[in-house]
Amino acid sequence: METRAAIVLGAGASGRAAARALLRRGAEVAVAVREPDGATAALAAEGAAILAGDPAASVAGWGPRHAGATAVFSPGIPPSAPEFTAARAAGLRVRGELCLGCELFGGRVVAITGSKGKSSVVKLLADALSANGTPAVPCGNYGTPVCEIADLRPAPAVAVAECSSFQLETADEALAPEAAAVLNLSRDHLNRHGTMEAYLDAKLRIFDHLAPGGLALVPAPADDPGGVLARAAAQHPALRFATFGAAPSAEWRWAPGEVRGPGGERLAVAGSYFDNDVLGPAAACAAAILLRLGLAPEAAAAAIRGFEPLPHRMQRVAEGRGAVWIDNSKATNLAAMLASVRMAPKPALLVAGGRIKEDLSVGGVELAALGVAKAYTIGECGEAMARAWGGALPAEFAGDLGRACEAAARDVAALHPASVLLAPGTASFDQFRSFEERGDRFAALARRLA
Repeated sequence: METRAAIVLGAGASGRAAARALLRRGAEVAVAVREPDGATAALAAEGAAILAGDPAASVAGWGPRHAGATAVFSPGIPPSAPEFTAARAAGLRVRGELCLGCELFGGRVVAITGSKGKSSVVKLLADALSANGTPAVPCGNYGTPVCEIADLRPAPAVAVAECSSFQLETADEALAPEAAAVLNLSRDHLNRHGTMEAYLDAKLRIFDHLAPGGLALVPAPADDPGGVLARAAAQHPALRFATFGAAPSAEWRWAPGEVRGPGGERLAVAGSYFDNDVLGPAAACAAAILLRLGLAPEAAAAAIRGFEPLPHRMQRVAEGRGAVWIDNSKATNLAAMLASVRMAPKPALLVAGGRIKEDLSVGGVELAALGVAKAYTIGECGEAMARAWGGALPAEFAGDLGRACEAAARDVAALHPASVLLAPGTASFDQFRSFEERGDRFAALARRLA
């Protein structure tokens, strides 16, 4: 469907990408923001009208003059926001940048969602496809906004889209992947979605318009306390879901050193980033997708073994004085924090805390059982974490990352070999602009202190 006029809500990376893609196609574009800045000035120079002030009022004023036009929402704006109400009241078509981008791209799409591990799987799929003759680009919530890849030349054959629950809230028929997966489900973003049921329902929209004959992947029930398969099957009774995981019942199963498929496929993955009980199920999911898209098992296995992890994902950033320092700043919820601890060398000195997005449901007994020798807590929730964990293991409220790392460096001498693990379990926005900045700061401290 051709978009002749659109109002774009938000001028972050996805909003800018949507506005520019539409301007390149000759559409009349307005961008609604509370306050203009350098980014909106650049868009104005390219032909967009900038509407400053209350975005809902901007939509209400712009919409009636543009019957049948589109309102493109950035994922940071929740559907409960007054901008959505104003757009619908004005008769505008409500969309997200993800689906607008898929429509403009028009090529093959693979879609991945889940609570943790999405970016690594997206990178693995794109790297593996590209290395084996099918140019693929990681995009969406990780990588390039989908609206940008629509204009890449030469055009990629496949868009591998990481889809956040925020993006999937506005999913429509343009998101019609030939393979889609929900990797896992754990408590996250409840400050937006309210309940786990609503959070899962947003994730499951990834399957709403699966391409005919497409591959739908969910965790095997034994690997999935969140009940993804049962709810997915109830919401999409016409789909046949394939399962993956470490459980014997999984169709695509990781076992130490290999992934096994339902047709007798065996992929050797020993020694890889994914060859552990935390990431093994993700490797099984990726293997299913790669073989469906035409890779031979040997090529898919080689890609898994050769995978280079993204920064801030269990990244070893320094080593010395008997300790390895590991940056997993991307662990922004408690489930990801626990997974990080399971993967880290033991004993582990854990640096955690920040702006928490959920109830503090992890206890010190659980951390101690997983091999945490001491915790150093930081940020807004740091004092609460130290109090909650202090009865079961030493827990020191350090306040900020610098003091936490200095304390860990002091204590590690008595424990070596050991690991110092940054796995915050929280968002970074109380003390940092992003999880990347938090991880970079940790790496710099680690290199100095190690």
